[in-house]
Amino acid sequence: MKGEVTIRGYQPGDEHAILQTFNLVFREVCGPGFVDRTLEQWRWQYLENPVGQRMSLAVADDGTVVSQYAGVPVLADSPKGPLIFVHCVDSMTHPDWRAGLKRPGMFVVTGLPFSAHSRRIDDAVLYGFPVDVAFRIGTRYLEYQFLRVIDFLIRDVALPPIEKPAAITLERVPTIPDDIGVLHDVVRTEKHLLLRRDHRYLHWRYVSNPARADYELWTARANGALRGFLVLKPGSGLAPEAATIADWMCSEHDEAARDALLHVACVRAREENKLRLMTVFPEWSVEWRALAERGFQKTPSANWLERRLVYLITGSQLDLPTLETKWWYALGDSDLA
Repeated sequence: MKGEVTIRGYQPGDEHAILQTFNLVFREVCGPGFVDRTLEQWRWQYLENPVGQRMSLAVADDGTVVSQYAGVPVLADSPKGPLIFVHCVDSMTHPDWRAGLKRPGMFVVTGLPFSAHSRRIDDAVLYGFPVDVAFRIGTRYLEYQFLRVIDFLIRDVALPPIEKPAAITLERVPTIPDDIGVLHDVVRTEKHLLLRRDHRYLHWRYVSNPARADYELWTARANGALRGFLVLKPGSGLAPEAATIADWMCSEHDEAARDALLHVACVRAREENKLRLMTVFPEWSVEWRALAERGFQKTPSANWLERRLVYLITGSQLDLPTLETKWWYALGDSDLA
């Protein structure tokens, strides 16, 4: 294809051309089951994100978005203070611009300015879960660093549900509870490095989300005090016939609240006629050990589609050992849930 291409950031109104290319590319990749992304979904993810957006575009003379490298910035709390992590998502290249291009290609041409911009503005870490092709190109040209292959924790729904402690009251709620900040402060003091799960973030992630009907929000209380918060995605998961624990807030030392949240997750998976209940936590975490003791089995994602977590430190004093052993996350920290 002839014509000049301009590499630049997002400008208001670009979303229409972005969506046109996005839906064209992902219809091709995902097949007939793909549902086109809507303008509402795009605006939520990029324009309504309270931390902003990151985007590098290659735009042809006729306005076609030839390539995109994009990310969703999120606040993180760390021993170094508040940081911005950027979850890299939605990278794509228009099929008409793939063949015949000189290496390294449009994916890299749009990706390099993206990471350079993050360095200029002191974003701390870029991270993502690239598909095989993007992983190979990214490690060669874009400084992707491999952190780990993500293993799932999976519990067979046929197992007896975990018992709910009598002292805990469970409730499905329509929105983020007003006192989530109290629980957030408890969790934050226990974790070395994690995304900030305050009211603003959780409301944007799960309530303002156009896909909010996919999620169930559950609270665990004792004598009125919020002891646990669960985001459940009962209808789907990364493993076949699975329900998903998408997000989780509970003190590491609160076994009663933990068991109550796991109880309702097991019950809802069974009610939805799923075969499995799945989630993701770091393997060194308290949550991983607790779930393993309650019937969850370590299961390689490669049984279905291997998920690799990659990172690039762009503007902080964090190092690889810290990310390997201190960065706590749940599946909802990605776009995989």
